[in-house]
Amino acid sequence: MNPFFTPNVDAVDHPDGHILVVGDIAVMPAADAKVIPAAAAQVALRLALFKQQSALIGFIGDDERGIALHNKLRAAGVSLDVLQVTKWPSYVVPAHLEANAPEQQRVLPFNGMSEYQAHLQNRVERAVRNAVGVVIVDQGFGSLGDARAAIFAAEQARIPSLVLCASDRRRGYEKATRVTTVGPLIEADMLDQQLAVIRSAVDDSRSG
Repeated sequence: MNPFFTPNVDAVDHPDGHILVVGDIAVMPAADAKVIPAAAAQVALRLALFKQQSALIGFIGDDERGIALHNKLRAAGVSLDVLQVTKWPSYVVPAHLEANAPEQQRVLPFNGMSEYQAHLQNRVERAVRNAVGVVIVDQGFGSLGDARAAIFAAEQARIPSLVLCASDRRRGYEKATRVTTVGPLIEADMLDQQLAVIRSAVDDSRSG
């Protein structure tokens, strides 16, 4: 058994009509004790701010930052299926993320399609059953083992999908409803525009 992996987690029943957010969860550096959500955590919180039911699937560390982020998300009303990776600190985005940074600086402590990535995909396949849309956040931190798998789950559920990814992560997402290149911390107006697109696509699929 992988020492980082905790598989004994009960399945979560997300609310009907949620937008599922899946992928890399991170925080930005902060000068004080505040937790600044980034990547998928930022997206889920933004949806909650607009009173849109949202669910989040991903991984955080078992450190103080991870606990604080988990509490912040739960307090905002985000439905959480977030697993803690033991013996690993929650990912803090470097102030200057180098495109060719060593792997251990960029991703979770696994290589290839690990059992934990397969576990995440299983949970995605369950969560899309009563979702109305999917937002995939891929910054290359290692959460998503196969870019096509989450898109395929959305296709099977016949719901729209939005991909927010780093520029070098677009490959494999060609079948998504929309793909946009972003960084780990997304400018608020841009994020609102992208989420408006997926919400409009949700409305269209419902009316259709």
